[in-house]
Amino acid sequence: MGEHILVTGASGFVGQHLVRRLVADGHDVTAVDIRNQPPESFAEYVGDEVDYYHGSVIHEDFVENVLFPTPNTYDRIFHLAAVVGVDNYIETTEPLYPYEVNFNGTKYLLEQIHGSRTRFVYTSTSEVYGKNPEVPWAEDDNQVLGPPTTPRWSYAVSKSLCEHMIHQFSEVDLGASSAVVRPFNLYGPYQRPDFVIPKFIEMVLDGEAPTVYDDGTQSRCFTYIDDFVEGIVRASEAEHDGSAVYNLGGTDEIQIKELANRIIDIADEDVDEPRFVSREQATGRDFDDIETRIPDVSRAKRELDWEATTPLTEGIEETIEWMRETES
Repeated sequence: MGEHILVTGASGFVGQHLVRRLVADGHDVTAVDIRNQPPESFAEYVGDEVDYYHGSVIHEDFVENVLFPTPNTYDRIFHLAAVVGVDNYIETTEPLYPYEVNFNGTKYLLEQIHGSRTRFVYTSTSEVYGKNPEVPWAEDDNQVLGPPTTPRWSYAVSKSLCEHMIHQFSEVDLGASSAVVRPFNLYGPYQRPDFVIPKFIEMVLDGEAPTVYDDGTQSRCFTYIDDFVEGIVRASEAEHDGSAVYNLGGTDEIQIKELANRIIDIADEDVDEPRFVSREQATGRDFDDIETRIPDVSRAKRELDWEATTPLTEGIEETIEWMRETES
């Protein structure tokens, strides 16, 4: 029998894939997002398997009266709604807004499930590990964040604050079950073009050499969206008391300059080799970058029987195919 599941941030990158997956699994989904209309990716289900609400979780009345018309409304909640990405914190002209979304939105949802058996899954970020030099990072490793005078750390701080709140809630609210998932460099269809893989693909398909910041030796472990969705679904189904934290990410490390060259090869377009520019020169500001980001996913393997299975080349091929189709 299907469950009733709430997905916040449903029109975002992860949300679109998650809603489709939950519908395919036979569940009824309440989807909420600040976008007026549902995305084409799941619009066909709206009115049947999906109830779509235009609204924001920063409005307490909306959360209480619209999303939670009765107690114990949902079996599971996937809380994705957030201001996502470091650049959005650096460039914002409303410095309090990201905190309102990330903190207050989470707080209002938790207040509504107090005393219930609703399973709560929160999507955090691998940014919370900050500048911890000891990689790979495990879930209980120290979070080494930069100074508050450096805006790029605001994203990690806001997410880490929510993690603390969720753990405290689950400790005090007996019977509550929550999971925090920390994604590592997601990519795939429907992702915004300001993230590195779709950005490189877009440039290559336009006949331009991809622009790589600094010397390109920064390394990352990329995770295809289907693998991540499988991970968060399993995290929501896992039996545990209180709260749990899971790294969800691929473990194959690649330098950004190598990533750019691989995309050129896979796309098979006649473009020049990547061009290298300093981030400060390109963006007009200095940036406290993280050189290496590698997850330890042994806990997810052990407790969720999960690991990323999509090879990077295959995932890039799928993403290129989708981007070509959407451009045509």
